[in-house]
Amino acid sequence: MRSIVIAIAIIFMLMNPSAKMVCQEPTLSDLAAQVDMTEEEFIFMSSVVEAESDRSDDIEGRILIALTIINRVEDPRFPDTITAVLTQRGQFATVRNGHSVVGRSDLSDEAVIQAFEWNATGEDPNILFFNCIGYNYGEPYGDGPIDGNYFMTLD
Repeated sequence: MRSIVIAIAIIFMLMNPSAKMVCQEPTLSDLAAQVDMTEEEFIFMSSVVEAESDRSDDIEGRILIALTIINRVEDPRFPDTITAVLTQRGQFATVRNGHSVVGRSDLSDEAVIQAFEWNATGEDPNILFFNCIGYNYGEPYGDGPIDGNYFMTLD
């Protein structure tokens, strides 16, 4: 059945050269809904992930930063909402007056989505801390800095 639909679409395109296939980028609303967040929460979290990353093209560190935020929401030692975790005093140096110091990026948006997906599997490491200085609390995750940050678990 699928091959018939594809064949019909190809024939339509050949017969109507002015017709264009449109691939739409997901909207902010789509991205936020994908992880069951409001648009404001998604923007805030993605912006903090961007600000706390080393801003390279590597997504791994960004995913781990986002995972840290998610794990904190789920841990009873921390506040229980994304916004409360991000605005907790002394926790994220890139948050000022309830806002991130930089804007979000497509790469940080993707990292947030991937972190939520990883967390949903139940297989993610319980990363609760990171910094750019070194391992200073809990158990190290990884063999050194990942994209400029050292990540730590309490497991």
